[in-house]
Amino acid sequence: MPFTTLLGERMRLRGQVSTVVFTVAVACALVVPSSAQAATLEWGECRQPATAGVQCARLRVPVDWATGRGGFELALARRQAPAGQRIGTVVYLPGGPGDSGVDQLRGGTKVSPAVAARFDVVTLDPRGTTGSSPVRCDPALVSAPPNVNPDTGGRLTQVVEYSRKLAASCRAGTGDVLDHIDSSDVARDVEAVRAAIGARQVSLYSRSYGTLVAQTYARMYPHRVRAMVLDSVFDHSLSGVKFLETTTRGVEDSFNAFAAWCVGATECALHSHDVGAVFDGLYLRAERGDLTEPSDPDRRISPTDLSWQTMRGWLYRPDWPGLADRLARLARFLPAGTAPPQLPATASFPMAAFCADHRFTFRDEHDWQRQWAKLKTVAPHMRTHLVWQVASICSGWPLPVTNPQAEPRVWVPALLLNNRYDPATPWAGAAHVNRTIPRSVLLTRESGGHGVYVSARNACADQATDRYFVDLELPAPGTSCH
Repeated sequence: MPFTTLLGERMRLRGQVSTVVFTVAVACALVVPSSAQAATLEWGECRQPATAGVQCARLRVPVDWATGRGGFELALARRQAPAGQRIGTVVYLPGGPGDSGVDQLRGGTKVSPAVAARFDVVTLDPRGTTGSSPVRCDPALVSAPPNVNPDTGGRLTQVVEYSRKLAASCRAGTGDVLDHIDSSDVARDVEAVRAAIGARQVSLYSRSYGTLVAQTYARMYPHRVRAMVLDSVFDHSLSGVKFLETTTRGVEDSFNAFAAWCVGATECALHSHDVGAVFDGLYLRAERGDLTEPSDPDRRISPTDLSWQTMRGWLYRPDWPGLADRLARLARFLPAGTAPPQLPATASFPMAAFCADHRFTFRDEHDWQRQWAKLKTVAPHMRTHLVWQVASICSGWPLPVTNPQAEPRVWVPALLLNNRYDPATPWAGAAHVNRTIPRSVLLTRESGGHGVYVSARNACADQATDRYFVDLELPAPGTSCH
């Protein structure tokens, strides 16, 4: 399973977004981008292909904000509110790491029609991503990560060796930007965008990993934030061990919610079966090497593939009927059906940003195996989470951790949105961040899946978010949407 599928929607390598290039005067010798001289961006038609209602531009920023050295261009996109109704600007911060804000805005407004009617929506490809000096490495290495399952022969020494080779190839393919891609660097880029569009304040809408950038921006530039929405909240305060345990428990809770739904849902293809037992049986077959794609017997499915495909392919959305159908076909209760597509090889490795934001340490082989065993007790069905691969590779990443885990230290009130059974950003993390940000409110959607606002099509959550963006009116603490 290619590593770039982790922690967010995979980057689409559809070609770089070409835009009208403009020049902006930035005082690169200064430490913070708010000191840069604002310039008028030359917005123009996006290419490949042009998208109705969306304009693109490029903004030159320093590679190293601390010294002003180096330079590259950020890819930007915007949708404008109708003339005469505009309140301000919403800056959309995408997830991942690795998601392209430009591509996503070209695919939709990212906010509700009510908010799109009152706000310009501006976004960027975060540095290291797609149109903004993407992290490029040896595609053979990126697309063939090592085995990180100790039960099937994985060894930490092999993972560390792989990580160092990968980092060397990323250095050769990317250059100095690789040293400056943590969330604080992205936050400084966002401040440069704010200055360039000439806004005194901006409202932030962030999703998943983008909520870490939003929290960082609010800590660094609190007076520049009019409103802040954190959707599917990333908790950056957890140690490496706690992060692994919390996320793994979250994906197990998500699976258990799916299994409970199956009990009462006649449309579930496993309605008459013990869902947990079915999954456990498939996992054991995978450990023995006996689990293959039903329509392609030569395509073997490893146990980690089974868990991660279940999480990434169906629990994220969530598509519980589709997951039941998939497991039923793997268990041969139903005909083979069509195999999920295999992902193509890629040279992009946006997870380098995750390694810059997190410190993971395993003392030795025994400690690595011990933590793996602990995760299996936390999640007796799923056994693991996608971030286990990330953590293992980051533990051997030879570059410094420039933005290690810490409490948010944010004083700007915020609206937090989280699904109760989110397999990627667990509700427990959102609750903790909510407690640390004074006067913030956590709105819980009582469902599975990753993403709440607009994407979940939940009128309760969407209307509460719209009221906050437009009128700065937060919902009551403890609000729950069913």
